[in-house]
Amino acid sequence: MDFLELNAVTKDFPSRSGPPARVMDGVSLAVRQGEFMAVLGPSGCGKSTLLQMAAGLLPVSAGEVRIAGRRISAPPPEAVYVFQQYTRSLLPWRNVRDNVGFAVEHRLGRRRARDVAEVQLGQVGLAGFGDHFPWQLSGGMQQRVAIARALAAEPAMLLMDEPFSAVDALTRLDLQALILDIWTRRQLTVLLVTHDVEEAITLADRIAVLTQRPASVAQLLEVGIARPRDPVTTRELPRFLQLRHQLLNTLLARHEA
Repeated sequence: MDFLELNAVTKDFPSRSGPPARVMDGVSLAVRQGEFMAVLGPSGCGKSTLLQMAAGLLPVSAGEVRIAGRRISAPPPEAVYVFQQYTRSLLPWRNVRDNVGFAVEHRLGRRRARDVAEVQLGQVGLAGFGDHFPWQLSGGMQQRVAIARALAAEPAMLLMDEPFSAVDALTRLDLQALILDIWTRRQLTVLLVTHDVEEAITLADRIAVLTQRPASVAQLLEVGIARPRDPVTTRELPRFLQLRHQLLNTLLARHEA
C-alpha cells in the first residue's frame, strides 16, 4: 500500500524577468507504507523542494500530492518534517525537555507534554539531559533533540531533509544507527533527502535518483541488502559497493553533462 504519492508533480517559481523557472517537471513517486526511501540527485536539482511539497509546505504548480489516500495542500497530521539545520529548528530559550514537549504542548498541556518529552529523550539516548539548553549540547545531541521532538508527535511518516549533513562523520554514523533503530521499532514510513550516496544505501529500501533541474525521476533502485543493517559493516558488502559505484557514476556523469 502506498502511503505517500506524488503524481505528475511540477513546480515553477516566479521569475522577475521572463517566464517562471521550472524546478520540477512531472515527478511521479510513490512511497509504500512502512518503507524507507531515499532521494538522491545533483546539487540544486530540487530535492528539498520535492520534500517540502510532500510535506505540504510548498504548493505544487501542477499534479498532486496524496498522503494516506488524501490529496493534501497543507501539512498533514500524519507527517513530521525534520530539518537540516537543527540550530534553527530548536528554540534556544527553552530547555531540551520543553523543546521536545513543544510538539504536543498545544494538545496535552505543558505538564503532560513534559512527561512525553522525557520518554522520547530516553528513546534517542538523551535521558537526563532534559534541563540542558540546546546551546549546551553538541551538534549530534541537538539533532537527537530534534528527532525526539518529531517522534513526540507520534507521526506515521518522517520527512527528513539532509538531517545529518551538519555533523561530523562519526556522529553521522551514530545518528544513522539511531534512525534505523527508530524506524524498525516504530514501523514508520520515511522519505529521506540526502546528498550522501553511502547514507542512502545504508538506510533505504529504495533510492530515487533525480535528474538536473527541471528534475524528473531518472532511476528508482531497490537496495536489496538484508536487514538489520549496521552503518559500518553494511559498507563492506559486495552489493553496497556495487550500488555505490553505480550511483556515483550516474550522479557524476549527470553533473558533468
